[in-house]
Amino acid sequence: MAERPTIGLDLAPLRGPRTGIANYTIHLVDALLRRESDYRYVGFFGLREAELGPAGVGVKVAGGGAAEAEAGARRAGFLAGFAAGLARQPAARAAYRALERGLFPRQVSRWHLDLFHALRFRPPCDPGVPVLPVVHDVSTFRHPEWHPPERVRWLERLGDTVARAPLVQTISEFSKREIVDLFGVPAVRVFVAPPAAAPVFAWRGEAASRGDLAALDLSYGGFLLTVGTLEPRKNLRTLVAAYLGLPPGVRARWPLVVVGGAGWGRLDLPPGTEALVAEGSLRFPPDVGDARLRSLYEGARVVLLPSHYEGFGMPAVEALACGAAIVHSADTAMDEVSGGLARRIAATDVGLWTEALREAVAAEPAPDIAVREARIAQARRFDWDKSAASVLKAYAQLL
Repeated sequence: MAERPTIGLDLAPLRGPRTGIANYTIHLVDALLRRESDYRYVGFFGLREAELGPAGVGVKVAGGGAAEAEAGARRAGFLAGFAAGLARQPAARAAYRALERGLFPRQVSRWHLDLFHALRFRPPCDPGVPVLPVVHDVSTFRHPEWHPPERVRWLERLGDTVARAPLVQTISEFSKREIVDLFGVPAVRVFVAPPAAAPVFAWRGEAASRGDLAALDLSYGGFLLTVGTLEPRKNLRTLVAAYLGLPPGVRARWPLVVVGGAGWGRLDLPPGTEALVAEGSLRFPPDVGDARLRSLYEGARVVLLPSHYEGFGMPAVEALACGAAIVHSADTAMDEVSGGLARRIAATDVGLWTEALREAVAAEPAPDIAVREARIAQARRFDWDKSAASVLKAYAQLL
């Protein structure tokens, strides 16, 4: 019997915090491995690589699960330890990437790859085999000021990767249009494999959420929520400015809860932000895991997503899966995520965001059941298994 083709999967995003790209990587790879496959998979963790285990059990390395895979990547000798220990330093990240580029050709040749799936836009260098790049968005080209310089530099050569790639994978029809427009790629060469909400994000009712909310001194239906990495692109400035437009008594009754990991750059929050934090109406709870985030989505009066630019918008689909009402910035990928079930506002229109906040706190506390079910049904249109099927179709075409 002929040997199965070997596909390299870029799992380097799993080394860092759970950003959108890391979540996309782990869930898509897990969905691929749950299927009966004609392929052999090798995961590349930057300075280490390993064959991934049998289908049906998720991301596996040497018999362990995803957590073990990440831990193994960090334990793999001096180089991996160096990378993990100094990952926050720009100079260390540059040195790590140089090491990665140097080692990558030997790693590829050791496994005799037939295809490399570049899940973080582009491979460290040319692997000498066909590449399937995953271009999550092109915001570093549209708005480089919203990204750290090293990320902009890393993606400067993305156009070359896209030009050479027989197929390009992306995560939304919005991003597909952007790729076609920016790089001049024929639309037929770009396919969409969108993310989906993880199973934990589901409506469970007030009783199931009350404990998590009480631990944060919140009541079910009694707060406003925004979710996103704390960086300029997420446009927290506009939302806080809009919140400042509410009367003090309303703010005291309806705190604004901000959930998101540390990103980069100055948030440039408006004057008065410190006073909001001091009075307890603007809150940044630490260490919010998925289970508690689910309770926050379900328990929020409204979820507010004012990003300047999104390639997809994971908080939108997660909130809808929990039956939550959402308001998001217009003319982003979130338009197709919400499917007409959300209010859309220009990202920087402070007045309209304030109006949306007033309407939310004045609305009936419990939404119509049919409305909630429609939101949940919209979220279910996005499915990891369907996206994995699209990827397998691409593999077959490329090989």
